[in-house]
Amino acid sequence: MKKALLFVFLLALASNVLADVLCEAFDDPLGGWRTRWLALNSDMRNYYVCYGGSNEDDRGNNPCGLWICDGDGNAMQADVEFLPTFGATVTHFELGIMPFVPADFAMYAPGGGLIYSTSLVVDGTFPPCPTRVYGANTPIGLASFSIIPMGGSQIEGNTSVDNVCATTGVVPAEESTWGSIKSMYR
Repeated sequence: MKKALLFVFLLALASNVLADVLCEAFDDPLGGWRTRWLALNSDMRNYYVCYGGSNEDDRGNNPCGLWICDGDGNAMQADVEFLPTFGATVTHFELGIMPFVPADFAMYAPGGGLIYSTSLVVDGTFPPCPTRVYGANTPIGLASFSIIPMGGSQIEGNTSVDNVCATTGVVPAEESTWGSIKSMYR
């Protein structure tokens, strides 16, 4: 009986540290991504939908990713924001980025603090399948990420993203006490 109680106690503790890795690879049909975790938890969009009024399956000349857009009408910079309830659970975030114009990448914590920033490598390889991965651990969550032009270049429509991944930790619903665990076995 004591072993069973110890097992339940350890299981309850372990359930508070479970993580889930969510990835979006923008597979065909492309529009399917709009029903999955990234679209449901952020304001990220498809460039052709933002500016061309196309349907969600329009990937243009990008066979393996998505031309990024954030839907704010400013194509010069992409600022993708996450829902606060989702962003608070993110412990690591990364994505493949292939810019065709000089740019920087930055990730921000809730409250606006900078978590990570770097200059992006402009590759110019076609097709625009991102092979360089950028990202970092996010110990206090993730509010947003930005792709920022260096100079006057347009980011949206000139930057391909793919394989966007977020590691999320479970936010505990309630603390278990030894007494509450023990009471389950009376």
